[in-house]
Amino acid sequence: MGRGPLPRFTEVHVRAALELIHRRGRVGRPELGRKLGLGEGSARSLLRLLRRRGLVRPSRGGHVLTEKGREVMGEPLQLVRLNCGKLTVGKVDVAVLVRGAAEKVRGGVEERDEAIKVGAKGATVLVFREGGLRFPDSGRRVG
Repeated sequence: MGRGPLPRFTEVHVRAALELIHRRGRVGRPELGRKLGLGEGSARSLLRLLRRRGLVRPSRGGHVLTEKGREVMGEPLQLVRLNCGKLTVGKVDVAVLVRGAAEKVRGGVEERDEAIKVGAKGATVLVFREGGLRFPDSGRRVG
């Protein structure tokens, strides 16, 4: 027998929750759910996940970032203009660099599916291996 419905949040919600708590200093479950468009159960599950990862801790009036959470938020997102040519399908391209995660990417399909769930038309997933950008499924070098 299961433990209830699957959570209805993604890694995008995880980052958004951390950013919200970082900006506000302290955020309670109801506010987190409202701001991220999540139900109370999903907000509770999201906070539980963040606690398990050691990124937040409960306090009076809401959850606050831990030292580890502050370190993660201290790594700013950088915006860089790219011309991806025919490598992508959208009018606007967004790149996300996740250091140290190449070994976690298998074929790139799961990452593409997550991008589509949050509104993207698609996702071109590349990993940096053997000195260059490569397609994760074939290992073929880009460019």
